[in-house]
Amino acid sequence: MRLTRVIITGFRSIQKSEEVVLDPRINVLIGANDHGKTNILDAIKCLNDDCPVTEEDRNWDLPVTDAVKVQWHFAVDKEFLDKYQEIKQETTEKESGDKKATDFPPIDPIPEKAPPEPAYFATNSDYELIFYREGVGATSKVRVLSTPVKIPEEKETELLTLRPRVELFEAPKTNLIDRVNLAELTTAKFEFMQGIFMLAGLWENRDAVFIENDTTSKLLDEASDRLTKILNDKWNQGKNLTWSLKHVGNNGDHIEIKIKDPSVKGRYTRPSLRSSGFQTYFLISMMILARTQNNKGKFIYLFDEPGTYLHPHAQLDLQRSFEIISDDAQLVYTTHSLFLINKNYPNRNKVISKTESGTKIDQKPFLKNWKSVRESLGILLSNNFLIAEKTLLTEGPSDVIYILSCIKRLKTLGKIDIDLNDLSIVDAGSSDNYVAMAKLMLSEGREIVALLDGDSSGDNIETKLNKICEKELQEKRLQIHKLPKDKSTEDIFTDITILKGSIKSTAEYLVNQGVRSWEDKIDLDDEIKKIKSTKNKTLGKLIDEVTAGMFVEEEKISKLSVSLDYEDKAKTNELAPTEEAKTTMESLKEKLQLRGEKSAEKSVFEVVPAS
Repeated sequence: MRLTRVIITGFRSIQKSEEVVLDPRINVLIGANDHGKTNILDAIKCLNDDCPVTEEDRNWDLPVTDAVKVQWHFAVDKEFLDKYQEIKQETTEKESGDKKATDFPPIDPIPEKAPPEPAYFATNSDYELIFYREGVGATSKVRVLSTPVKIPEEKETELLTLRPRVELFEAPKTNLIDRVNLAELTTAKFEFMQGIFMLAGLWENRDAVFIENDTTSKLLDEASDRLTKILNDKWNQGKNLTWSLKHVGNNGDHIEIKIKDPSVKGRYTRPSLRSSGFQTYFLISMMILARTQNNKGKFIYLFDEPGTYLHPHAQLDLQRSFEIISDDAQLVYTTHSLFLINKNYPNRNKVISKTESGTKIDQKPFLKNWKSVRESLGILLSNNFLIAEKTLLTEGPSDVIYILSCIKRLKTLGKIDIDLNDLSIVDAGSSDNYVAMAKLMLSEGREIVALLDGDSSGDNIETKLNKICEKELQEKRLQIHKLPKDKSTEDIFTDITILKGSIKSTAEYLVNQGVRSWEDKIDLDDEIKKIKSTKNKTLGKLIDEVTAGMFVEEEKISKLSVSLDYEDKAKTNELAPTEEAKTTMESLKEKLQLRGEKSAEKSVFEVVPAS
């Protein structure tokens, strides 16, 4: 079962009822500090029996006659429905069973007191199993509120066992412990080392390796190679490190992690001596691994500001690792970092804000160009706040919209796997500004692909880039991707039917608003029919010419206005992008070395079996 929503009333900063609609995999609670993000996590955690609602959790402005209440709504699966439909059927048959036949003549029955009717939970039509807590203190226990089918109340204890365990992970407040003996290894304080042993394939041999001899030394060497390979493959910032597990102490009764870092020439280093960000990434990942393996079952994982000490690169790596974890567990995390906002799935993001009436939740913060996110985090539009390290430069703002729309459609259809958190698509402007933008991006250490139309403008920009950015082109920090001759972004990345509809809608809007006037005797449908890919002219250029001829003013339609309408129409259209669009995106993905959404085949959270 996955949690679909939580309804919270009178809990800490939430005075009135607030509903959090949840994605079945990953959820991001975005907001400034002290706006109530952590309070929502703690309310979710109260699903556990050992996390009661206390008097301190009661909202300070809640009327004394009102109770604190939290409801957890879970979507049930077919297995649940099949099982409890059978129980319902068995109960019905038992209640209405036929009388037994006998050989004796019937006699008047002795009046008996009818058995009481069994009590049933209230039912709902949403296929949900709903749990709740109401009030505070010892009497505020988790109970069943409603079921998707008719289930006797006597089954409550059984239903309560179906709850997933909620685990909260916080940023480390002390240094990692990277040295351990056998007695310590199995204690909760050493979860980090448990995760290391599991990842390296040592966990099954833990009873034997805490003594130094030729056999155990070889086991540690093999485990070190496994650990290095996995971490180098999956962790962007740690790809140059070599990890070693070494015997230390009295006859090898302790095992210690050492790191060979190319930037540290004179000695080994250790995780406990590294930065807070380094320690955070590994503490979280290894604790998750250890806790999951030690407690088999279903989980909801909560993370309170996991990116606090992480470099932006590591935050993106963490997002990709979260995608792997969410195959088996549901995740909710809080953040006020731009690099932990999910661009692949905008619906996963929720903005948490503080108002005079308490904490409020915006379920759709991606609307109006992420306005509520920008307001919550104090970001101006000019900050271009979701720029990633790998950048695709385009010749205009409409190109950005067409390309992004195409990528999203290809991802939805399973035709391409690109992590949008890894990519920024930037309008570099006209040929006069394009080279300057490229130099600016290169000065920030970005990897850039310049996407150019197959026309004279693209030729002009290419000539300038070859002259001014010769060194960067040789180093492949900058690469040029030229579209085929007489092809523009509109030719490759748009659906011509949707595009024609958007041009028509935009033209009609301009006339209806009094901004433009139709050219005399113009037939709009005939003009729209002229818009199609040709051999001697880019579609972008053709659109400019055709639309300019529609109006008395002889002024072309804004490509940006058309693209914004196109974006809206494309969201509700199920047409697949062309094969040319797919192959072009695959080529751009390869040049930019874009990663997929997940951490590839194995993640830092996956146990490696001992050989």
